[in-house]
Amino acid sequence: MKTQQIMQHSQTVLSSALACSILAAALVSSPAVAQDQIAKPKTERCADVVKGGHNTCAVASLGISCQGNATEDNMQGAWIKVPTGTCTDIVNICIGGAQAPDGADAAKLERACGKIAEQDDGIAGGRIVDLNGVAI
Repeated sequence: MKTQQIMQHSQTVLSSALACSILAAALVSSPAVAQDQIAKPKTERCADVVKGGHNTCAVASLGISCQGNATEDNMQGAWIKVPTGTCTDIVNICIGGAQAPDGADAAKLERACGKIAEQDDGIAGGRIVDLNGVAI
């Protein structure tokens, strides 16, 4: 009798382990999980389009130690966060000359456009940079 109980218990454990393995494989391969693992960031750091005094960053190479210390408009390397996909054409998007990418967060885009100087120097967009203002 004891041998039969041990075998039944072993079969139950084996069945449970198999079911867990199948469930885990299904979850890992599901589109929702796969998309979460490769989801794009919602913002990117955009440099060279920041209105003086409105930068988001601290850039040691520029001598900027805290937020808001950019000394001039469009200071090279000073950055702000903008919705992903908008940096390279941010000025044109802000003045209505280009469309923002689908899914761009309107509130974040409005805040970013509010920080950008009037462009009369031919800058039509910025550069995507790292935390230190270095182009990626």
